[in-house]
Amino acid sequence: MHDAVIIGGGPGGYVCAIRAAQLGLSVALIERAQLGGTCLNRGCIPTKALAHTADIVEMSGRAAEFGLVMERAVVDFAKVMSRKDRVVARLRGGIGFLLKKRGVQVLTGTAVLAGSKAVEVTAEGGEVTRLEARNIVIATGSEPVTPRVFGYDGDYVLTSEDVLSLKELPKRILIIGAGVIGCEFASIFRAFGCEVSVVDIMPNILPMVDDDAAEVVKATFKRRGIGVHTGVKISSVQVVGDAVEASTEDGQVFRADKVLLAIGRRPTTGGVGAADAGVETGAAGEIVVDSRMRTNVPGVWAIGDVTNKMQLAHVASAQALAAAANMAGHDTVMNYYAVPNVIFTSPEVAAVGVSERGAKESGIVHRVAKFPFAASGKAVAMGATEGFVKIIADEHGRVIGGCVVGPHASDIVAELGLAITAGLDARQVAHTIHAHPTLAEAVAEAAEGIFDMSIHI
Repeated sequence: MHDAVIIGGGPGGYVCAIRAAQLGLSVALIERAQLGGTCLNRGCIPTKALAHTADIVEMSGRAAEFGLVMERAVVDFAKVMSRKDRVVARLRGGIGFLLKKRGVQVLTGTAVLAGSKAVEVTAEGGEVTRLEARNIVIATGSEPVTPRVFGYDGDYVLTSEDVLSLKELPKRILIIGAGVIGCEFASIFRAFGCEVSVVDIMPNILPMVDDDAAEVVKATFKRRGIGVHTGVKISSVQVVGDAVEASTEDGQVFRADKVLLAIGRRPTTGGVGAADAGVETGAAGEIVVDSRMRTNVPGVWAIGDVTNKMQLAHVASAQALAAAANMAGHDTVMNYYAVPNVIFTSPEVAAVGVSERGAKESGIVHRVAKFPFAASGKAVAMGATEGFVKIIADEHGRVIGGCVVGPHASDIVAELGLAITAGLDARQVAHTIHAHPTLAEAVAEAAEGIFDMSIHI
């Protein structure tokens, strides 16, 4: 009998397996497709590989600004996609190595709960293996939402997973959904030379971040020639000849070679047998867990997107560490108050903790300070002056939230997350000496701004 059997090998499942093994548990991990799950194979990593290529293409187009005489880079889409695949394969192999090193038994197949203490695994050839377990962890992730009205066919109308397997670069692409996934792909495809339009029913793009951050991205999109259409509802999508036509309720018609659906993801719980084992699920099909990642069935746990807490790879990994610790007899509680959310558009957007909008809506007495990258020596030297660092503090000056829009926002936000987690006062952040010239100085300046003491604005 194993101490833990984990269903799903994504950033929740494989991290849980490794940590549980580190804590002395005997562990088996079941993955029906490829180690790394959606994040590594069909999400975070391949899209970031493409985004990095897109950044290089964009910088090549600005070469003259930096005194370089060169032509703009030409996108060889086949080679771009090949590099993306190599990046994914390398990291996938690394996960396999780590699991083997820790003595985790890895099985490939489809897993179904056989009660609360056993899992049956069906291999591709039909062979069934039964594993007994003291603990079972469900980490089956999520899948793209494809409402029938949008005519999803995997050929002309694609999900964010399908688009990563494209063989040719479309000349025109329509993206339905202006959230994280939609805006990231809009940024990538525009850099690659596609004609890009983004449509969303919401009044603004990136509704999960503060309006001032979203407006920076929106303005950049428009300057880059990306069509942004908000407050628009698509009523039908149909293939006409060798193109796609999307009609709106107000009579507009968008024509494109491909349509990308980026309207969200739903928990993948079908087929795992959770309901038959008595595991409680919620309205969206998510598995209901407590703060220690336990379900209502003793010995059955759930982590990652399948819990629908926050569909982020780093949240899945944090939940994984908590579940592994608790299975090993420790007492670890998950909290979500300082989870960074990063959007890899150009420019990047990153936010953590309480937003300015959230503070207002919750009636929190707060202070806000912003420092623009246009006043940062390093940002000016880089030619990357769009955006800002914003800090939200409570009435006493304690950092409770922050937002970064601009160069390397995805890295800078970590300092704000640490400040929130450690309960730091903005003065403590400001009085930490930051190297010059760096982008991180903008954090210190914003922290000074909480007390109206910024030097460079």
